[in-house]
Amino acid sequence: MIRLLPSFVHTWFTTLRDRSLSYSIESFTRQWCSPPLLLDEFSQVKDSVYADENFSVSVNRSAYEIVATYKKEETGIDLVIRLPNCYPLRHVDVECTRSLGISEVKCRKWLLSLTSFVRNENGAIAEAIRTWKSNFDKEFEGVEECPICYSILHTSNHSLPRLACKTCKHKFHGACLYKWFSTSNKSTCPLCQTPF
Repeated sequence: MIRLLPSFVHTWFTTLRDRSLSYSIESFTRQWCSPPLLLDEFSQVKDSVYADENFSVSVNRSAYEIVATYKKEETGIDLVIRLPNCYPLRHVDVECTRSLGISEVKCRKWLLSLTSFVRNENGAIAEAIRTWKSNFDKEFEGVEECPICYSILHTSNHSLPRLACKTCKHKFHGACLYKWFSTSNKSTCPLCQTPF
């Protein structure tokens, strides 16, 4: 379960009310389960081929840290992912340092999307980094993100926003629109509220 459904295990662990039981489970996981999982995550990141002249990834196994750097011209942005020593029972910390000419709001939205993917979607760290890099690649190609999920690539099916509102011209992922329509019980554009 820890290897295949880490977010499910994390949710189960956080609902435990017995402190001695949760301490025992955390100690056992830290000693026996987390080290091979962390090594596997680090090796997946190292083995993934997505480095180019604008992008590099470094792994610090002793600090349980992965740093992905995206450079454009003379500036760059760093994505720092810190894994807990009792992974996956505790949350993965994700933060961005520096700026790359992308608005702070947009970077924060991408960071929230990435954090949600890693924490809640049983996502692999390597896949999250690849998605983060793709968002930057697409941003510099002129593609706008989906106004619902704030991501250029959809986190589950990796599609681009293609469905456009006829009034405001914003483009959305099909899955995001479906979720919007089903949860709001409306068939209107999420932004301009005209019938879609």
